[in-house]
Amino acid sequence: MFSMENTGRKILELRKGKNMTQMELADKMNISFQAVSNWERGNSMPDISKLPEIAEILGVSVDELLGEKSELLENIINNRTGEYLKNNSVSLNEFLEIAPILKPEQADTIFTNTTPPFELSEISDILPFISREIIIQLAKKAVESGDYRSLAEIVPFINKKEINDIARKMIAEDMSITEIAPFVGRDIIGELAISSYEKRGLSALDDFAPFIPNDVLNTIAEKEFDNRGLRHFESIAPFMNRQYLNELAKKAIQKDGIKAISPIAPFLDKNMLSEYVKGKFL
Repeated sequence: MFSMENTGRKILELRKGKNMTQMELADKMNISFQAVSNWERGNSMPDISKLPEIAEILGVSVDELLGEKSELLENIINNRTGEYLKNNSVSLNEFLEIAPILKPEQADTIFTNTTPPFELSEISDILPFISREIIIQLAKKAVESGDYRSLAEIVPFINKKEINDIARKMIAEDMSITEIAPFVGRDIIGELAISSYEKRGLSALDDFAPFIPNDVLNTIAEKEFDNRGLRHFESIAPFMNRQYLNELAKKAIQKDGIKAISPIAPFLDKNMLSEYVKGKFL
């Protein structure tokens, strides 16, 4: 992969060899001297369209400037990308080597023509260079293949609406949303929680209970308590409002006795339990 640090050092070395200031190089290229400074410090790479001009001013080839030879890059610079891709295969490694200096459209074109197709496990190296449209396609592919680990790496690069749509699809197909739950909108999490509970009960919430809004969790808990008591509350009790949980416990005790609260006892207010014991036995 082309190194920003190495390329920056090469530009610095060649510029000084020409007895040229950063400002003079910048003026020749009609850019700011800050851009030249960032290149030389390894903070950024020159735009691919600028490489031939830099190389010409500094008296070297593009290959010498970058410290590596790339036939693919040479064809991109000379606007022969389509022709090159028709006659040559491009590996993922070749793409990654030049990706840092490609424009997004160029990166998309090269990436979609890599062979053989990449594995989703390699996704983290690719995401910074490709467009959101391509990333969305990869997210859908991850969902279809059940590769939730890769999906978790993808979602920070797409917008909330797209993440929410993916979450809805996953819930509808009984897929776990644990890996992406931190990125899903709270209102969508609440909507999905109610829908999942109505279809499959409290066990359907195991994967994303920590992310369900308290008001939604309380609504579900109340409905569950009215229908089945506290028997299946273990999965949601740790994430419920403590005061509300205590209220449900008091109701359960009044209705079915102290044994009724055993599933949630570890999560109850100890003072509440002490007061009950004192009132009952002392």
